[in-house]
Amino acid sequence: MPVHATEQTGSLTAPSGFSAAGVSCGLKKRGPDLGLLVSRAPCTSAWLGTTNAAAAAPVRHCRAKTGSDAIQGVVANSGSANACTGGRGLAAAELMGVTAAELCGIAPASMAVASTGVIGAQLEMSLISSGISAAAASLSESGGPAFAKAIKTTDRIDKEGAVLVKLPEGEVRIGACAKGAGMIAPAMATMLAFVTTDAGCPPELLEEILSQAAAESFNCISVDGDMSTNDCVFLLANGQSGVHLQQGSQGAALFAEGVAAVCKALALKMVADGEGATKVIEFRVAGAATPEEADLVARSVARSTLVRTAFYGRDANWGRVMATAGAALASASASELAADIYYEDACLARAGEASADPVGRERLDEIMSRTELSAVIDLHRGAAEKTVYFSDLTHDYVTLNAEYRT
Repeated sequence: MPVHATEQTGSLTAPSGFSAAGVSCGLKKRGPDLGLLVSRAPCTSAWLGTTNAAAAAPVRHCRAKTGSDAIQGVVANSGSANACTGGRGLAAAELMGVTAAELCGIAPASMAVASTGVIGAQLEMSLISSGISAAAASLSESGGPAFAKAIKTTDRIDKEGAVLVKLPEGEVRIGACAKGAGMIAPAMATMLAFVTTDAGCPPELLEEILSQAAAESFNCISVDGDMSTNDCVFLLANGQSGVHLQQGSQGAALFAEGVAAVCKALALKMVADGEGATKVIEFRVAGAATPEEADLVARSVARSTLVRTAFYGRDANWGRVMATAGAALASASASELAADIYYEDACLARAGEASADPVGRERLDEIMSRTELSAVIDLHRGAAEKTVYFSDLTHDYVTLNAEYRT
């Protein structure tokens, strides 16, 4: 956390003026599966959705029917992604939004919709409607954790939190929750994320803050390299703290740091909770010729099954990192890749070959047994850098996804 931000107990409803609920309506075999979040006051807002060409109905609905700069509430379900469901799915997403908006007393264009779960299955609207009614009746300022549970699929842990941010204009709170453990790739990770604040903020500034925060968090993580049909992240600001931020102010810059820190914390929890994961690897590409080159190499390594299985097996097989980086640069240059590779502070390769000063087995074992570790490849081609975060690939990942529907 930045020095001006302090972690607090709470979740989405920690900021003033927000209420939430999570209920079970039968979409999943057990546990809550429908969540509702709403602000008692109108909001300014920003949101980002997946770039997947097979985007789910709720994402398409939000693009077409929701006033993206004035979202005041979100209704979300787990158990069904409502993706690849045609016109019937679009009608279901719209009905979800209209029903929730009416029960919460806000305009339909101010109620966003989100879904997660199995692709290709139609929503059971009788269950959804009863769930929305139950959620609206149980909205409370302590309902954030219930909402967080209602959006989980294969998640093992809740991903939520709150921070108090001290600004020159006064104190504001940021609350957040997310879900995501699989189908996570660095292009909006199957994730849903919700961020609330009682700061007042112009929508164009919120869009800038959210885009930058996502670029440094949700777009820098990978569990399995698969882009979801349903990812979305929402940022709602209701101004109930009495603090109103302006573009270019010191307060706006400090607030943006707080939002970025919250988003990164959520993103790292997703990686740590990756399906079957036992490790989180922070991987930095240094010395790239261009930012695009750094991004290409970083994403290639984060997706590599060979690299990720080696980390799972506690095998410091730096050759897999070198080969993956070289493959990523194959079309860019035919020159030999003379890169350095470090795991933590241990130099494993220098100028494209094994380090002349080998690292002892005991030291390597200690590094590779960590649940969180860092690795760096210095390409020596320029000054551009990129950092991504990914999980290892385990037997349990295969088991979970092989049995996801059965």
